[in-house]
Amino acid sequence: MKQALIQSVQQFLLERGVFVEDADIAEYDFVAAGALDSFEILSLIMSLETEYGLAVPPELMVDSENAKVGNLATALVKLNDSN
Repeated sequence: MKQALIQSVQQFLLERGVFVEDADIAEYDFVAAGALDSFEILSLIMSLETEYGLAVPPELMVDSENAKVGNLATALVKLNDSN
């Protein structure tokens, strides 16, 4: 599931004109890069919630470590496993 989440985020970024190499996507920090504004981050979360049937708590996005795609995917997998 983690790899699928990473690919979904990568596709989301690509649809917004942000190309990130496969080798770099897990460490890509979309906040530090300025790739997504706050509205786009909410759109990303809503997209992942819909696609994977998750309920993402706001606290998850407050943690700056989750701005890295791989860390976000790991947190979402843990969230999914706990439900």
